[in-house]
Amino acid sequence: MVKAYAQLAAIVLLITGFGGLFTGDASTVINGHASGNFDGVALHLTWVHDGLNLLIAAAFFYAGWVAPASRASAVVSVAAGLLFVLGLAGFIVGDDDAGTRSFAALHFPLAMNIFNLVAGTLGVLCVLGDIAEPAAAVEG
Repeated sequence: MVKAYAQLAAIVLLITGFGGLFTGDASTVINGHASGNFDGVALHLTWVHDGLNLLIAAAFFYAGWVAPASRASAVVSVAAGLLFVLGLAGFIVGDDDAGTRSFAALHFPLAMNIFNLVAGTLGVLCVLGDIAEPAAAVEG
């Protein structure tokens, strides 16, 4: 389960990271709205956030296609935990249409907070599910 999640997460985060590079940087404000949006969805992606997404995608790629199962669980738990923390931090810091609120050059709009929380939670659940599976197989 962990390797399948890592493969899917790697693809999604690669799309998010590279897509963010093409949508623009949220530090550029046009008509009172930050750039980095996609078709009306306020993403407020910055180059730092895009780079972070690509770095996490690389970790998931390693876990999904290269690492042995035991190491994949550790990598996924760290990367998913980071996504979860980013989502929580996003709700604490918040953001606005002009993209004036940020922390360490990261903007935290609602769409990205939800994405990070869901992706992080699913990753943690997959790791916990893989930990529980061997014990269930031994009993049965």
